[in-house]
Amino acid sequence: MHEMGLMDAVLRTVERIRQEQQLGPVRKITIEVGELSGVVPRFLEECYEAVAAGTPFEETELALEMVPGLARCEDCCNEFRPAADVLRCPACSGEKLTPIAGKDMTIKEIEVYDPEN
Repeated sequence: MHEMGLMDAVLRTVERIRQEQQLGPVRKITIEVGELSGVVPRFLEECYEAVAAGTPFEETELALEMVPGLARCEDCCNEFRPAADVLRCPACSGEKLTPIAGKDMTIKEIEVYDPEN
């Protein structure tokens, strides 16, 4: 399950940013997960609980936002949302597909507590 390593890397990155920018405690971390990234959101959530346990992120909320996948057929240049179980172009049945969106996992936002409130 590579999601464990991904969550560990996310929390290390957030902590590095928090320290570099001298931010307060983190309230919420928002992550964008592409449909074509190979990351399973449910596993990511489960791993987050395990990785955050006993750390300053234990009470931090994790929000996941799905980014739709988009592929281009190299045979006919059709762009479409591929189904996970059918990796063929719906226009020409071509199998030479290139993912063009929804293939990444990105830290979108780090929300910190406002000491004024």
